[in-house]
Amino acid sequence: MDKLESLENPGKKRLAVVPEIGFCAEKNRLQNDFLRAIREFNLLLEQQTRAVIVGDEDFSRFDYLLHLAQEKKERAKYLWIMHVDSHRC
Repeated sequence: MDKLESLENPGKKRLAVVPEIGFCAEKNRLQNDFLRAIREFNLLLEQQTRAVIVGDEDFSRFDYLLHLAQEKKERAKYLWIMHVDSHRC
């Protein structure tokens, strides 16, 4: 059942997908890299938000750092997804 079908049939139960490999250290490492990148991005976003709230006129100094952090997050996400898709873990 795909996501659209599950939205159309909310009472219908979905079966969990069981990975072919029970534990994959590389998948866990890549997932942790992705989660770390999310935390780094969120920290920068929080710092920029605080700068705006306190009236720091140079709040845009975070823009380039946020851009780099977003790219890092996207790279980490797609490395994790590609690994899971190809390795079936």
